[in-house]
Amino acid sequence: MPLIIILDDRVSNRNIFSRLAASIADDVEVEAFGDPGKALERLATTPPDLVITDFKMPRMNGAEFTRRFRELPGCEDVPVIAITVYEERSFRIEALEAGATDFLLSPVDHAEFLTRARNLLRLRRQSLIIKSRATSLAQELEDSERSREALLRDSRQRLAQVIDTVPALISAYDRDGACVFLNAHMAAMAGIDQSDAIGRPAAALVGQELAQRSVALDQLVFRSGRALPSYEEEARDKSGEMRAYVVTKAPLRDGADRVIAVLTTALDITERKKAESHLVHLAHHDALTGLANRTLLQERVRAEIARARRGDRYFALHLIDLDRFKSVNDALGHHRGDELLKAVAGRLREIVRETDAVARLGGDEYAVLQTGVRGADDATAFAERLIAAIGEPFRVADQDIVVGASLGLVLYPGDGDDTDELIKNADIAMYRAKSEERNAYRAFRADMVTAAREGITLENDLRRAIANREFELHYQPQIDLRTGRIVGAEALVRWRHPKRGLVRPLDFLPFAEETGIIIPINEWVMREACREAKSWQAQGLPRLRVGVNLSPVQFRKQNMRALVIDILTQSTLEPELLELEITESILMQNAESVAEELSDLRRLGVSFAIDDFGTGYSSLAYVKKFPVDRLKIDQGFVRNMKSNPHDAAIVRAIVNLGHSLGIEVIAEGVDSRDQVALLRAEGCEEAQGFLFSPALPAAEFVALVRANATMALSA
Repeated sequence: MPLIIILDDRVSNRNIFSRLAASIADDVEVEAFGDPGKALERLATTPPDLVITDFKMPRMNGAEFTRRFRELPGCEDVPVIAITVYEERSFRIEALEAGATDFLLSPVDHAEFLTRARNLLRLRRQSLIIKSRATSLAQELEDSERSREALLRDSRQRLAQVIDTVPALISAYDRDGACVFLNAHMAAMAGIDQSDAIGRPAAALVGQELAQRSVALDQLVFRSGRALPSYEEEARDKSGEMRAYVVTKAPLRDGADRVIAVLTTALDITERKKAESHLVHLAHHDALTGLANRTLLQERVRAEIARARRGDRYFALHLIDLDRFKSVNDALGHHRGDELLKAVAGRLREIVRETDAVARLGGDEYAVLQTGVRGADDATAFAERLIAAIGEPFRVADQDIVVGASLGLVLYPGDGDDTDELIKNADIAMYRAKSEERNAYRAFRADMVTAAREGITLENDLRRAIANREFELHYQPQIDLRTGRIVGAEALVRWRHPKRGLVRPLDFLPFAEETGIIIPINEWVMREACREAKSWQAQGLPRLRVGVNLSPVQFRKQNMRALVIDILTQSTLEPELLELEITESILMQNAESVAEELSDLRRLGVSFAIDDFGTGYSSLAYVKKFPVDRLKIDQGFVRNMKSNPHDAAIVRAIVNLGHSLGIEVIAEGVDSRDQVALLRAEGCEEAQGFLFSPALPAAEFVALVRANATMALSA
């Protein structure tokens, strides 16, 4: 059962390393110590198979512990991994001189920890096997009654056979550097016959450079009479390929206990090194695009900060977020979205210099580290190039896709003192660009932090408003242009802030949509509107339908069918009196599942209207595919229909489209009788707007319906 010793003065580290070590294999035994002295007392009786020690400890550092550990019986060649936060070469040399085998930098990558520990245990096991077999043969020699010469010859033959089966490069050299033995694997690596190698110098077998290092280390063993700690070394095989090895050197003694040769064992760890390199690459790169990830970007930024502090150097960090990427993802599928992300990565690579860095931070967010910046103008010019490049069409799935980008820019020094602050401020600037203009950049300013904090305050206020029931509904009447009657109302949410009074919807609804708070707000709106509509019947009003706006976020994160059924059940409102207003963006997202939900609800009697119709780019396709009852003409077309023949033509086309498909049409934003006359002439069935009434609190709306059961309208 392999024994692993963990030494660290911090309990949390001991627990983490102990769990990692225990996961290497089922039969591993792990003991952890916080005191180097107690660990040495324990190891004096039982040599372990692997020691993992912290380098910096209060009473005894890792180097001194390793030095004392190497003096213990049976511990001279036990692998020791030193864990340190220091990257300087001096600390490594100190640990190596003390007898450390390998290093890990703190904080420790768990995958690297497991890989290195597992391979060192394998090396230890192989070393013990060799020692065991050698001991067994020595015992056989001692117990044998054969003559000394015959016994020696027989043992050498057996040892050669055993060692030839070991999957390692094994050789032995005498004090003069001449080969006295090598196994089959070593002979194959050197490209020489085993018998021809005996007596030849190391340089003739492994090359001058490698031989010089090996012979020098052999002399250390001859002088000390002790095995050297294992170390890593690279060498080329006969095909010229560079291979990596873990090497151990131990003394070979004769019957008089004199060191007559040094046995060198080299275990091929090339594949392990490749795996480690691959793990390091995965830990620092984005799997989809191959770009640097956030971790590697942070390392690069830290390095640039250090260079800038040593000299008069500037750099800029550009944080980029694609505009309209979600629409592409929803319309074409995630695999096409991935193709677009890779295409963006490729284009960014083409723009930057070798000294710059491009990273993907996640989703549709990228970062570009621009080094050697001469000033703010240099950085802003580069930001404009990045925006322009991403604005060019991308060829995806045999079609041109156009997405813009919003970019936030920070400069060092000036916009942040460390990596986290620079990335945070670039993110703030990027969101300012996205909220103000899109397909543009914004350079960071200190007042943006204030705006970001105001956003946090607004989010907290909105969540408090939900809990404190600060929202209320106003109802804008919808008029039948044929009879003048109020036939329904659109429920519009208002926020009565305890300090600011009535807050405009535009001041909080877009933010609620962005943060997802719109979900509980809209759910409350639907419940309240259905409850209110049911109460109108109890007050003697005619049956009026109530329209409720839905958010795309709700369809992505809620089961709308279950929600609507639950609300209708609790309010007892007839389903045919509830109209759900949806946008074309909702229809574009997961079209099949949305169509199924709409169809289920429509079968229950719920009606649907497409809001702001005519402002999307796939209206005809979606009207044909999805079950809708009403088209709502966007007020932008209604407002100018008298003065702008193009808007009038669009209104006429929407009305004709609705009639041809058996769908009623309602005009929004009607504020003049001339508009009413034109809408009637085109055959539009319904209208709403300030001409008839603004959105009213519930009590005022009820009074309006009672006072104006029939609205007499004239063209």
